[in-house]
Amino acid sequence: MMLTDMVKRLMESGSVGIITHIQPDGDALGSASALGLALERLGKKVVIFKNDKPPKKYSFLPGAHLVVDCKGPANRVETLAVLDCADLDRLGDGIQHYEKAGTVLNIDHHISNTMFGNMNMVDTNAAATGELVYQMIKLMGIELNVDIAECIYTAIAADTGCFKYDNTTSVTHGIAGELISIGVESNRICSQIFSLRTLQQTKMLGRAIDSIKTYHCGRTAIMTVTANVMQETGCGQEDLEGIVEFARDIEGVEVAALLRETDGGDIKVGLRSKEYADTAAIAAVFGGGGHRKASGCTIHAPMEKAVTQLIEEIRKSYG
Repeated sequence: MMLTDMVKRLMESGSVGIITHIQPDGDALGSASALGLALERLGKKVVIFKNDKPPKKYSFLPGAHLVVDCKGPANRVETLAVLDCADLDRLGDGIQHYEKAGTVLNIDHHISNTMFGNMNMVDTNAAATGELVYQMIKLMGIELNVDIAECIYTAIAADTGCFKYDNTTSVTHGIAGELISIGVESNRICSQIFSLRTLQQTKMLGRAIDSIKTYHCGRTAIMTVTANVMQETGCGQEDLEGIVEFARDIEGVEVAALLRETDGGDIKVGLRSKEYADTAAIAAVFGGGGHRKASGCTIHAPMEKAVTQLIEEIRKSYG
C-alpha cells in the first residue's frame, strides 16, 4: 500500500476519525494531533478519539479542541486513521469506532503490526509514526505551520529518545531540520519530554532504581514496582515512562525490564535492549510486541513468578 492511496482516501472523505493505542506515548499523541490539525485545515470534519488520559508532559501539544472521549457514542466516520497501533487489542474502547468506520487506515511502524486495516502502511524503517504522518501531510499539499510542525517533532523526538536511539536515520534528521526551520523550539520540547519530573515521579524513580536486580552475569537488569509502591508515591502508569532506560543504561546490561503490578494483580512489562537482543520476540511469548529494542507485554502471574518467567525468556534470547 502506498501513502498516496491513503492520502487520496482522506482527501475524498468528509469526516475523519483519528485514534491511537491505549496509554498513548509521544509518537501516538504527536502523530494524531498533527494529522488532525492538517485535515482540519482542509475543511474536513475531524475528531481525535482519546482512550486514556495523556501524560501531563504532553499537555502543551496543540489540537486539544479536536479530542473526544473514546467511550462516547460511536458515530460513524467515513475514514478512521489508526496511528501507531500494532493490533486491535491496543485500541481499548476505541474498538467501537473501528467497527463502525467506513474505511480503516492502519498507519504504523511496529514490526508486530497485524495489518488489521482496509488499507495498511506499516514501515518498520520509519523511526516513528510521526515520520509517516509528515509524509502524508506533504502529499496533501498542506504547508506546515508551527503547530503541526511541533506535533510532528514531538512524535519523532519521543520515539528516538531525542535522536539518540539507533532508529534515527538521515531521513529523521532531515525532517527534524525542516521542522526547526519552521519555528519548532527543539530544546524546549526535548526538555519537556525527557528532563522535567515532578517530586512524585522523582521518588518513584528512586524506588524503581532501588529495586534493580541483575541476572545472566550482569547482562539482564530487572526493575519491579508493586501496586503498594504506586500507591505510596501517588504515581500512575504515565509516571513510569522512560524509567526502564535507567536499568538499560547500566554498564554491561543488554536487556532491561520494568515490571509493574496492576491493581488487578497482572504484571505490565516494558522491555528495552541495548545492541542485539530482540525484545519484540521476548514480548511475543507473553502476547505482547513492539520494536526490536523496545517492546511490552502483560504477564498474568504474581510478581515473583512473572520475574522468573521473564528472565528465562530473556536468557533464551542470548543464544
